[in-house]
Amino acid sequence: MITLFGATGSGKSIQGQILSRRLGWAWYSSRDMLSSMHNKDIMYKLDHGMFVDDDTMNSLMCDVMHRAHARGVGRVVLDGFPSSYRQVRWLIDNHEIQYLTGAIVLRVPHGELWKRLMERKRVDDTRAAIERRQDLYDRSITGMIRALSMENVQIREINGIGTPDDVFERIEEVLGEWNLIPRKQYTKISENVKIDYRSAI
Repeated sequence: MITLFGATGSGKSIQGQILSRRLGWAWYSSRDMLSSMHNKDIMYKLDHGMFVDDDTMNSLMCDVMHRAHARGVGRVVLDGFPSSYRQVRWLIDNHEIQYLTGAIVLRVPHGELWKRLMERKRVDDTRAAIERRQDLYDRSITGMIRALSMENVQIREINGIGTPDDVFERIEEVLGEWNLIPRKQYTKISENVKIDYRSAI
């Protein structure tokens, strides 16, 4: 199991979809799972750039992980979880951390993030919501990485600039180094693999 870190607009969901469709990994997007709950309170927070409370997120991911373990799913990519230090602590305290091999951090300059978010034209991408999400991420990421590192979770920062293929190739190289996939497994994304890049960024 790995997790993808990155600010809103860094391309986490795109890469999660590619891992799922090209390599057969189980992709769990916290935003998609929260949206599927059809909870007005949660949707308000998502639409206004707020983080959903830790207890809700931990409970949601507990169910997801138990189902994955029960089905024997070994290759899992988490997208948007953990998103706070308390969520990392939940992973540690509930012994789920043992399944987490590594965390990949997608680094994208703020200027590029703004450009991407303006291009995707999603209804929740207001200036206030974007700034709030960016601030929450910036304040959380350092503590999360430090806590995961202390639990011997491997951390790798990669350049998130470039085409989806470019970024995926960097991720694939990291996964090969971690012995999660065979080396040189990477191939270009097939034209018949349909990925909604704009909405998934």
